[in-house]
Amino acid sequence: MAKKILLCDDAPTALKLMELILSGEGYEIYKAENAEQAILSLEANGPFDGCVFDINMPGKNGIELSKEYLAHPKGQGGKILIVSTESSDYLRQAGKDAGVKAWIVKPFEDEDLVEVLSKIIG
Repeated sequence: MAKKILLCDDAPTALKLMELILSGEGYEIYKAENAEQAILSLEANGPFDGCVFDINMPGKNGIELSKEYLAHPKGQGGKILIVSTESSDYLRQAGKDAGVKAWIVKPFEDEDLVEVLSKIIG
């Protein structure tokens, strides 16, 4: 059975790119353009095997989304990968404190996304 991945990014091109890369690897993809949509998807389709969240989004950012996701009954123990243009030590630490498992800086190589995601979801 295909592993289910939730992608959340407010940039449609980034969402489409990640969907193409990961669906090509056999993952079942669910997409959200903001934190609110991501939590609704979790409630309707979760739990997920892994998540890929952006940091800079309108409303809640990716770190706030990670905290809310992991606090949700269907999100507990979730494996979250941040993919963002942001790479400051402060944000990385905030992500780690929120329960984020890994971080990739945009732009990224397709293989890096696949490799890091497969490592964190096992």
